[in-house]
Amino acid sequence: MRVLIAPNNFKESISANDAADAIKQGLLAANPSINTNCLPLSDGGEGFVKALVAATGGSIIDVRVSDPLGRQIDTYYGVIHQKTAVIEMALASGLELIREQERDPWMTTTYGTGELIKDAIDRGYKNIIIGLGGSATNDAGMGMIQALGGVFYDKDARVLGQGAKFLDQVKDADIIKFRRKTKRVRFIAACDVTNPLIGQRGATYVYGPQKGAGPEALERLENGVVRYSEHVNAMMSLDYTRYPGAGAAGGLGYALLTFMRARLIPGFDLVADYTDLKMKIQQADLIITGEGKIDAQTMEGKTIARLTRLAKKHKKPIVALAGRVDDDIDLNGKGIERLLTITDRAKNEQDALQNAGYHLKLLAQEIGESLFKISDSR
Repeated sequence: MRVLIAPNNFKESISANDAADAIKQGLLAANPSINTNCLPLSDGGEGFVKALVAATGGSIIDVRVSDPLGRQIDTYYGVIHQKTAVIEMALASGLELIREQERDPWMTTTYGTGELIKDAIDRGYKNIIIGLGGSATNDAGMGMIQALGGVFYDKDARVLGQGAKFLDQVKDADIIKFRRKTKRVRFIAACDVTNPLIGQRGATYVYGPQKGAGPEALERLENGVVRYSEHVNAMMSLDYTRYPGAGAAGGLGYALLTFMRARLIPGFDLVADYTDLKMKIQQADLIITGEGKIDAQTMEGKTIARLTRLAKKHKKPIVALAGRVDDDIDLNGKGIERLLTITDRAKNEQDALQNAGYHLKLLAQEIGESLFKISDSR
C-alpha cells in the first residue's frame, strides 16, 4: 500500500511538515508495511518555503529582519536550483508573528518582507518567488517598497513612516533607488486568492477583520488604501487596483504588480509543478490530506479542493483530516471518501490546537488499522 501524505498547514497550530510527519508516524505505528511519501503542501502561505526547498533539495538562508511591528526577528528564506530565491512573506510580515492583542493592521508593515527581498537581491539572486498569504498587514505593500529604497512624502514633503496609518498622507514618492535595486530581477508572486485591492471584495473588507480591524477601522483603512492607490496609479500610469490577486496579503499583490511587474500565479499550481504532485498522485494507492479548518471556502478552490480534484481525476481515494469542520459543509461529489476531525476526539479547543500532532497521529493510526484490516481480508 502506497500512501501519499499531503497536508496543508493547520493554522495557528501545526505546520504542514509537522502534520505530515505526525500522520506518517500514526500510519506506521498501525501498519509498518505501508509505503509512505510525505509531501507537505502550501498555496503561498505558511510552509511555502519549506515545501519548495524540500521538494527540490534546496537550501535555507537565515536572516534578521523586522516583524510586522518593526521588532527584529530571526527568520529565513529558501534557495532552489541554486539561482532562485523563495520568500514567504508570512515569515516576516505574518499574523502568527504577533500576539492576538497586538493585531492592528493600521500599525503593521510589510517592511520585513522587503528586507528579505533586499537580502536575496544583495546576494545576487535574479529570480525571486514570493508566497503571499497569512499576512498581518494592510499597507498595500508600501513597507516593502520602503525597505527596497522607496521614499514616500506627505503634502509638506516630509518623509513618511511605515504602516497603513500613513497611506492617506502619501502625496509624492521617490523610487529611483528602488528601481535601481529591483530592475534586473524577475519576480513571481504565488497566491490562491483573486480578491482585488479595493472594494467590498478587496483586501481590507475581506481580510481586515481577522487582522484585528473593527467596523470603524475597516472604513478608515479602506479610505487610506484608496487614496494611496490613486496617487500610485497616477505616478506609475498603471491601475492594478481591480486586478485579481491585487488584494492578496493586505495589498502586497498590488505592490508587486505595480512596482515590480510581477507575474501572479496560483500558489497551488506552482507548488504542484515543483513537487511533481501529479506524478506522485498517480503512483499512490491512497492520499491523505488535511488542514486546520475545512469549510465551504476550503472546497471552493483552496489547496485541499485542488488536491481533491486531481485525485478524483486520477481515480485515487482521498481521506481528509481536519482540526474542525463546519456543520453545514456538503462534501457530496467533492471526492473526499472519509473525513476525520481532531475536535471530535480532543478534550476542548485548546487541546485540539496545542496537541494537534498527537491527535493527527491517533487519527492516522486509526486509518492505518483500517487499511490493515482491508488488506488482511483480501
